[in-house]
Amino acid sequence: MYNFESDKILIVGAGLAGSTIGRILAENSFKVVIIEKRDHIAGNIFDFVNEKDERIHKYGPHLLHCRKNSEALKFLSKFTKWVKYEHEVRALLQDGRTTPLPVNKLTIEDIFGKSFQTEEAVKEFLDKIRNKNFIPKNTDELFETTVGNKLADIFFRPYTKKMWGIDPKKLSISVGARLPVRTNDDCRYFNDEFQALPKDGYAKMVKKMLDHKNIEICLDTPFLKGMENQFFHSFLSIPIDEYFNYQFGSLPYRSILFENRLEEGNDLDSPVVNFTDNSPYTRKTQWNLFPNSPNVKSESKTITYEKPCSMDLNPGEYYYPVQTKDSKRIFSLYEELSKNQSSITFIGRTGLFKYIDMIPAVEIHIRLAKKFMRQINKL
Repeated sequence: MYNFESDKILIVGAGLAGSTIGRILAENSFKVVIIEKRDHIAGNIFDFVNEKDERIHKYGPHLLHCRKNSEALKFLSKFTKWVKYEHEVRALLQDGRTTPLPVNKLTIEDIFGKSFQTEEAVKEFLDKIRNKNFIPKNTDELFETTVGNKLADIFFRPYTKKMWGIDPKKLSISVGARLPVRTNDDCRYFNDEFQALPKDGYAKMVKKMLDHKNIEICLDTPFLKGMENQFFHSFLSIPIDEYFNYQFGSLPYRSILFENRLEEGNDLDSPVVNFTDNSPYTRKTQWNLFPNSPNVKSESKTITYEKPCSMDLNPGEYYYPVQTKDSKRIFSLYEELSKNQSSITFIGRTGLFKYIDMIPAVEIHIRLAKKFMRQINKL
């Protein structure tokens, strides 16, 4: 039985997952202790305004998009006002031109030197160049059956290999399924009805989420096994394989190295530009092009280049769970083992071994918080 006077809940990680659970539990009179290994809250969505008045997303650009009636949006809107922003991305081609991503009518016209009058004409052209002779079983085959080899070789295969560090043939089909293809000239990266950025940034939004009398936050505090024994229940945003001493093997992740450069000259064609070449970089971001950046006009601007890497080159910085048949099998073993831990719930990207966008992350962890409270009521 939970004692509301003396018992406490431990949450490891002050990112979006842990902060969502922490706020919901705190509002329902649970006393929550959140520990965070970093020196800041907000996890990988942490942002800050630099000396040039540019709002920098420390761990790469994060864009919020969802349905207007999303439960997660309703929850987050209690802690921030929004600035409308419909994200666009361009891909830098070998000849120096840029073209829209995701692949759409304009992209196909740029690559093949054609002009299409209707969406139907684009669909017919795609049908001619894609392989319709088999059902895809992995990411590479999905590329081939969706856009054909030429577009796959330009936009998807090199980028995917850099991002994940393995051949797309070895990646789960779910990885490639994140990349849409359009037959119209919609250049927005997302087509959700609600797209925006928090007016004062993600970090301030999360700070307000954690501003509650029942929440205690401890920064620069890494989780040590055994801490969970001091609490009624623990929500752990840590690598699940690490918690169980890697007894079934390590789960694979990719990390990212960020290079911030001060550059002058013309603005980028869009806030984010993807590289299609064989350089080690996947994309670059110009921060003052985002509408919630205080400084939107400057002769020189910060451009961040992203270089995916192995975990060996960036220890402890987990970004992308690498989904393969083998890694899914290993995770299922840890997931089954975790069912024996009645006082522990694994959360977040590393606890669930899942790449999760922001809105789904909030939705998942709202459900986990409510599930926990239902279980408490049954005790």
